[in-house]
Amino acid sequence: MTELAVIGTGGLARAVCYALAVTGPSARITVIGRDPARTAELCHVGMARAALAGSNVTFRPVTGSLPEALASAAPAGVLLAASSQSPWESLSSPSAWTSLLRRGGFGLTLPFQAESAVRAGTALASASPGSWFVNACFPDAVNPVLAARGVPVLCGIGNAGLLAASIQTALGLADQRELQVLAHHVHLYTPSSPEDEAQVWHQGRALSDVGALLASQRATPRTELNHVTGLTAARVLGCLLTGGDLDTSLPGPLGLPGGYPVRLAAGRLSLRLPPGLDRAEAIAFNQRSAVQDGVVVEGTRVTFGPAAREELARVAPDLADGFHTADLDSATQAFTQLRDRLRDLPSYP
Repeated sequence: MTELAVIGTGGLARAVCYALAVTGPSARITVIGRDPARTAELCHVGMARAALAGSNVTFRPVTGSLPEALASAAPAGVLLAASSQSPWESLSSPSAWTSLLRRGGFGLTLPFQAESAVRAGTALASASPGSWFVNACFPDAVNPVLAARGVPVLCGIGNAGLLAASIQTALGLADQRELQVLAHHVHLYTPSSPEDEAQVWHQGRALSDVGALLASQRATPRTELNHVTGLTAARVLGCLLTGGDLDTSLPGPLGLPGGYPVRLAAGRLSLRLPPGLDRAEAIAFNQRSAVQDGVVVEGTRVTFGPAAREELARVAPDLADGFHTADLDSATQAFTQLRDRLRDLPSYP
């Protein structure tokens, strides 16, 4: 049996584990969490689902030091699905902080997403060199930060993968072999201009009705869409564990910004771009899209988009100019202080 480690016990980690329990290959999955009760309950539900499905998937709860847990598990690969910033905070605890994110863009959460990924990726590289690392925490922007800091990362999950699954469904396709989706996290939402829409090709032909194909997904609550993301992630992880082949689209492949059509084969990942589109053009499209999401990572520099800079200039002008990827720790501390302050204030339009 192959070892997979999943870091996190939140909604996305659960969706992935519950999908793996009934669709995944034979695997022993170590779930690493901070809260013993939540970690144990995730594993119990996963084991029960696997038993009912007759699959050969087991779950083992682990809490404590992350480096020690990874060294003990010696996994073939790791999925990180935990950060210090919940995507659902605006639903459960609206405040001036969530208003800032709504107006400035989700990219303002980058420091909180990246700190977890850097910590996990660094621990994995030390404890189990050669293991692959899949990051589910805002991979469109975080994976380029990892690459800039020399932390190995294979890809992310969700975002472009979710969009590709929805388009596959809308087109009635059996698989994604002839479907290519170039899309950023920001395309989970309807863009302000049709010119900024995700780019999609089917059988080598660019599609012009992308917004219509994504209408059902965009009308569905994100909490419900986790069930789809969980299954798309389970298929990717299962492919990596078995060395199988899969054509899909994923965010942050090989540390690139945004999401791209990719091919997984024998544990390796490669871009699967449509005819007439080269790598530089695909990256440029995603970097333009990143501006709309509030943050752009280019080389070792993190800069915020116009709306994000404008919002930061009102509440924390010293943060508006962005930061160097090497200064992530100090940036995270500064954004933590800002978040703590704004959480005590009411939300605003």
